[in-house]
Amino acid sequence: MNIAIVDDLSSESDKLKDILNEYAAINRLDFSLDIFKSGEEFLDNFSAFSYTIIFMDIYMQEMTGIETAKKVRETDTTSLIVFLTTSGDHMADAFSIHAYDYVEKPAAKEKLFHVMDDILHNHTTLFSNKLSFNTDGHDYIIPYPDIVSVETAKRNYLNIADISGAVYLTRMTFSTILKELGTDNRFLQINRNILVNLEQIKSINEGICTLKSGSSFSVYSKKAKELEQKWQNYIFSNIRKNNHERGIHL
Repeated sequence: MNIAIVDDLSSESDKLKDILNEYAAINRLDFSLDIFKSGEEFLDNFSAFSYTIIFMDIYMQEMTGIETAKKVRETDTTSLIVFLTTSGDHMADAFSIHAYDYVEKPAAKEKLFHVMDDILHNHTTLFSNKLSFNTDGHDYIIPYPDIVSVETAKRNYLNIADISGAVYLTRMTFSTILKELGTDNRFLQINRNILVNLEQIKSINEGICTLKSGSSFSVYSKKAKELEQKWQNYIFSNIRKNNHERGIHL
Protein backbone atom coordinates (compact mmCIF):
# COMPACT_ATOMS: atom_id res chain seq x y z
CA MET A 1 0.00 0.00 0.00
CA ASN A 2 1.31 3.46 -0.94
CA ILE A 3 0.35 6.56 1.06
CA ALA A 4 1.03 10.19 0.18
CA ILE A 5 1.00 13.17 2.54
CA VAL A 6 0.68 16.57 0.87
CA ASP A 7 1.22 19.43 3.33
CA ASP A 8 3.37 22.56 3.20
CA LEU A 9 4.03 22.44 6.95
CA SER A 10 6.74 19.95 7.90
CA SER A 11 5.56 19.86 11.52
CA GLU A 12 2.12 18.66 10.42
CA SER A 13 3.35 16.09 7.90
CA ASP A 14 5.90 14.72 10.40
CA LYS A 15 3.21 14.35 13.07
CA LEU A 16 0.91 12.55 10.62
CA LYS A 17 3.76 10.29 9.52
CA ASP A 18 4.44 9.30 13.14
CA ILE A 19 0.76 8.49 13.76
CA LEU A 20 0.53 6.38 10.60
CA ASN A 21 3.72 4.51 11.48
CA GLU A 22 2.30 3.78 14.92
CA TYR A 23 -0.93 2.52 13.36
CA ALA A 24 1.03 0.31 10.96
CA ALA A 25 3.06 -1.20 13.81
CA ILE A 26 -0.06 -1.97 15.87
CA ASN A 27 -1.91 -3.52 12.94
CA ARG A 28 1.09 -5.18 11.28
CA LEU A 29 0.42 -3.15 8.17
CA ASP A 30 3.05 -2.71 5.49
CA PHE A 31 3.05 0.52 3.49
CA SER A 32 5.35 3.03 1.82
CA LEU A 33 4.98 6.72 2.63
CA ASP A 34 5.86 9.75 0.48
CA ILE A 35 5.72 13.35 1.71
CA PHE A 36 5.23 16.36 -0.58
CA LYS A 37 5.56 20.02 0.36
CA SER A 38 3.06 21.38 -2.17
CA GLY A 39 0.33 20.41 -4.57
CA GLU A 40 2.63 21.24 -7.46
CA GLU A 41 5.37 18.95 -6.19
CA PHE A 42 2.88 16.15 -5.67
CA LEU A 43 1.41 16.44 -9.18
CA ASP A 44 4.89 16.54 -10.72
CA ASN A 45 5.51 13.09 -9.23
CA PHE A 46 1.99 11.69 -9.44
CA SER A 47 0.76 8.94 -11.75
CA ALA A 48 -2.76 7.49 -11.78
CA PHE A 49 -3.50 4.73 -9.24
CA SER A 50 -0.06 5.03 -7.65
CA TYR A 51 -1.43 5.85 -4.17
CA THR A 52 -3.99 4.01 -2.13
CA ILE A 53 -4.53 6.92 0.28
CA ILE A 54 -3.70 10.60 -0.17
CA PHE A 55 -3.74 12.84 2.92
CA MET A 56 -4.17 16.33 1.46
CA ASP A 57 -3.93 19.67 3.28
CA ILE A 58 -6.50 22.09 1.89
CA TYR A 59 -4.81 25.38 2.77
CA MET A 60 -1.46 25.45 0.97
CA GLN A 61 0.39 28.25 -0.78
CA GLU A 62 -0.12 28.51 -4.53
CA MET A 63 -2.22 25.45 -5.50
CA THR A 64 -4.75 24.48 -2.83
CA GLY A 65 -5.59 20.95 -1.79
CA ILE A 66 -8.97 21.18 -3.53
CA GLU A 67 -7.32 22.24 -6.80
CA THR A 68 -4.73 19.48 -6.47
CA ALA A 69 -7.40 16.86 -5.79
CA LYS A 70 -9.39 17.93 -8.85
CA LYS A 71 -6.29 17.31 -10.97
CA VAL A 72 -5.90 13.87 -9.39
CA ARG A 73 -9.50 12.98 -10.17
CA GLU A 74 -8.97 13.70 -13.88
CA THR A 75 -7.05 10.42 -14.18
CA ASP A 76 -7.54 8.59 -10.89
CA THR A 77 -10.97 7.81 -9.44
CA THR A 78 -9.92 5.13 -6.95
CA SER A 79 -7.36 6.74 -4.63
CA LEU A 80 -8.89 7.63 -1.26
CA ILE A 81 -8.42 11.33 -0.55
CA VAL A 82 -8.52 12.44 3.09
CA PHE A 83 -8.49 16.22 3.48
CA LEU A 84 -6.71 17.92 6.36
CA THR A 85 -7.83 21.42 7.27
CA THR A 86 -8.16 24.00 10.03
CA SER A 87 -11.63 25.01 8.82
CA GLY A 88 -14.82 23.36 7.62
CA ASP A 89 -15.41 26.04 4.98
CA HIS A 90 -14.50 23.76 2.07
CA MET A 91 -16.32 20.62 3.16
CA ALA A 92 -18.82 20.83 0.28
CA ASP A 93 -15.99 21.20 -2.25
CA ALA A 94 -14.16 18.28 -0.70
CA PHE A 95 -17.03 15.86 -0.99
CA SER A 96 -17.95 17.05 -4.48
CA ILE A 97 -14.74 15.39 -5.66
CA HIS A 98 -15.53 12.24 -3.67
CA ALA A 99 -13.20 12.77 -0.73
CA TYR A 100 -13.14 9.84 1.66
CA ASP A 101 -13.00 11.93 4.83
CA TYR A 102 -12.37 15.40 6.22
CA VAL A 103 -10.07 15.71 9.25
CA GLU A 104 -9.61 18.90 11.23
CA LYS A 105 -6.08 19.95 12.14
CA PRO A 106 -4.23 19.35 14.31
CA ALA A 107 -5.11 15.78 13.44
CA ALA A 108 -5.89 13.70 16.53
CA LYS A 109 -4.47 10.19 16.70
CA GLU A 110 -7.86 8.74 17.62
CA LYS A 111 -9.51 10.30 14.56
CA LEU A 112 -6.78 9.12 12.17
CA PHE A 113 -6.86 5.62 13.66
CA HIS A 114 -10.63 5.59 13.08
CA VAL A 115 -10.17 6.70 9.45
CA MET A 116 -7.60 3.98 8.85
CA ASP A 117 -9.83 1.35 10.50
CA ASP A 118 -12.69 2.35 8.19
CA ILE A 119 -10.49 2.16 5.13
CA LEU A 120 -9.15 -1.28 6.00
CA HIS A 121 -12.63 -2.58 6.75
CA ASN A 122 -14.52 -1.09 3.81
CA HIS A 123 -11.96 -1.05 1.02
CA THR A 124 -10.28 -4.42 1.06
CA THR A 125 -9.93 -4.42 -2.75
CA LEU A 126 -7.43 -1.60 -2.45
CA PHE A 127 -5.05 -4.00 -0.75
CA SER A 128 -5.49 -6.77 -3.28
CA ASN A 129 -2.93 -7.79 -5.87
CA LYS A 130 -2.71 -5.30 -8.71
CA LEU A 131 -2.04 -5.55 -12.42
CA SER A 132 0.46 -3.04 -13.85
CA PHE A 133 0.63 -2.20 -17.54
CA ASN A 134 1.33 0.65 -19.94
CA THR A 135 -1.03 2.18 -22.49
CA ASP A 136 -0.04 4.99 -24.85
CA GLY A 137 2.90 5.92 -22.65
CA HIS A 138 0.84 6.02 -19.44
CA ASP A 139 1.30 3.56 -16.58
CA TYR A 140 -1.82 2.03 -15.04
CA ILE A 141 -2.31 -0.08 -11.94
CA ILE A 142 -5.65 -1.88 -11.49
CA PRO A 143 -6.57 -4.06 -8.48
CA TYR A 144 -7.47 -7.59 -9.51
CA PRO A 145 -11.10 -7.28 -8.29
CA ASP A 146 -11.60 -4.26 -10.57
CA ILE A 147 -10.63 -6.16 -13.72
CA VAL A 148 -13.72 -7.31 -15.63
CA SER A 149 -12.21 -9.09 -18.62
CA VAL A 150 -9.07 -9.55 -20.68
CA GLU A 151 -9.12 -10.55 -24.32
CA THR A 152 -6.68 -10.69 -27.19
CA ALA A 153 -7.14 -7.62 -29.42
CA LYS A 154 -4.48 -8.46 -32.00
CA ARG A 155 -1.11 -10.15 -32.05
CA ASN A 156 0.73 -9.35 -28.80
CA TYR A 157 -1.96 -6.86 -27.71
CA LEU A 158 -4.73 -7.17 -25.14
CA ASN A 159 -7.92 -5.30 -24.29
CA ILE A 160 -8.25 -4.97 -20.51
CA ALA A 161 -11.69 -3.82 -19.28
CA ASP A 162 -12.29 -2.53 -15.75
CA ILE A 163 -15.40 -1.93 -13.64
CA SER A 164 -15.51 1.77 -14.54
CA GLY A 165 -16.21 0.80 -18.16
CA ALA A 166 -12.76 1.79 -19.39
CA VAL A 167 -10.97 -0.47 -21.87
CA TYR A 168 -7.18 -0.31 -22.17
CA LEU A 169 -5.24 -1.55 -25.18
CA THR A 170 -1.83 -2.70 -24.00
CA ARG A 171 1.07 -4.56 -25.56
CA MET A 172 1.12 -7.91 -23.77
CA THR A 173 0.65 -11.53 -24.76
CA PHE A 174 -2.29 -13.56 -23.52
CA SER A 175 0.08 -16.19 -22.11
CA THR A 176 1.72 -13.48 -19.98
CA ILE A 177 -1.56 -12.23 -18.51
CA LEU A 178 -2.76 -15.80 -18.00
CA LYS A 179 0.39 -16.59 -16.04
CA GLU A 180 -0.26 -13.66 -13.71
CA LEU A 181 -4.05 -13.63 -13.30
CA GLY A 182 -4.39 -17.40 -13.60
CA THR A 183 -3.05 -17.77 -10.05
CA ASP A 184 -6.12 -15.91 -8.71
CA ASN A 185 -9.22 -18.10 -8.48
CA ARG A 186 -11.57 -15.25 -9.37
CA PHE A 187 -10.49 -15.43 -13.03
CA LEU A 188 -11.74 -18.01 -15.49
CA GLN A 189 -10.53 -18.68 -19.01
CA ILE A 190 -13.73 -19.16 -21.01
CA ASN A 191 -12.20 -19.30 -24.46
CA ARG A 192 -8.80 -19.54 -26.09
CA ASN A 193 -8.00 -15.85 -25.69
CA ILE A 194 -10.57 -14.59 -23.17
CA LEU A 195 -10.28 -14.33 -19.40
CA VAL A 196 -13.16 -13.04 -17.24
CA ASN A 197 -13.70 -12.14 -13.62
CA LEU A 198 -16.14 -14.65 -12.12
CA GLU A 199 -17.60 -11.96 -9.89
CA GLN A 200 -18.56 -9.94 -12.97
CA ILE A 201 -20.48 -12.70 -14.76
CA LYS A 202 -24.23 -12.22 -15.10
CA SER A 203 -24.98 -15.50 -16.84
CA ILE A 204 -23.57 -18.35 -18.89
CA ASN A 205 -26.24 -19.67 -21.21
CA GLU A 206 -26.26 -21.42 -24.58
CA GLY A 207 -22.54 -20.97 -25.06
CA ILE A 208 -22.55 -17.25 -24.28
CA CYS A 209 -21.01 -15.64 -21.20
CA THR A 210 -22.72 -12.33 -20.40
CA LEU A 211 -21.08 -9.93 -17.98
CA LYS A 212 -22.74 -7.40 -15.67
CA SER A 213 -21.21 -4.67 -17.83
CA GLY A 214 -23.28 -5.89 -20.80
CA SER A 215 -20.33 -7.38 -22.67
CA SER A 216 -20.68 -10.95 -23.90
CA PHE A 217 -18.26 -13.59 -25.13
CA SER A 218 -18.59 -17.05 -26.58
CA VAL A 219 -17.28 -19.87 -24.39
CA TYR A 220 -15.58 -23.15 -25.22
CA SER A 221 -18.47 -25.09 -26.76
CA LYS A 222 -17.35 -28.42 -25.32
CA LYS A 223 -16.80 -26.93 -21.87
CA ALA A 224 -19.88 -24.71 -21.55
CA LYS A 225 -21.51 -26.81 -18.80
CA GLU A 226 -18.23 -27.21 -16.94
CA LEU A 227 -17.55 -23.46 -17.05
CA GLU A 228 -21.06 -22.65 -15.89
CA GLN A 229 -20.62 -25.05 -12.97
CA LYS A 230 -17.30 -23.44 -12.00
CA TRP A 231 -18.96 -20.03 -11.97
CA GLN A 232 -21.88 -21.26 -9.85
CA ASN A 233 -19.50 -23.00 -7.43
CA TYR A 234 -17.48 -19.82 -7.06
CA ILE A 235 -20.56 -17.70 -6.35
CA PHE A 236 -21.93 -20.23 -3.86
CA SER A 237 -18.55 -20.46 -2.12
CA ASN A 238 -18.46 -16.68 -1.68
CA ILE A 239 -22.03 -16.60 -0.35
CA ARG A 240 -21.19 -19.31 2.15
CA LYS A 241 -18.01 -17.49 3.21
CA ASN A 242 -19.85 -14.19 3.70
CA ASN A 243 -22.63 -15.85 5.68
CA HIS A 244 -20.08 -17.62 7.86
CA GLU A 245 -18.41 -14.29 8.66
CA ARG A 246 -21.83 -12.91 9.62
CA GLY A 247 -22.62 -15.95 11.76
CA ILE A 248 -25.21 -17.38 9.33
CA HIS A 249 -24.97 -21.07 8.54
CA LEU A 250 -26.47 -22.62 5.42
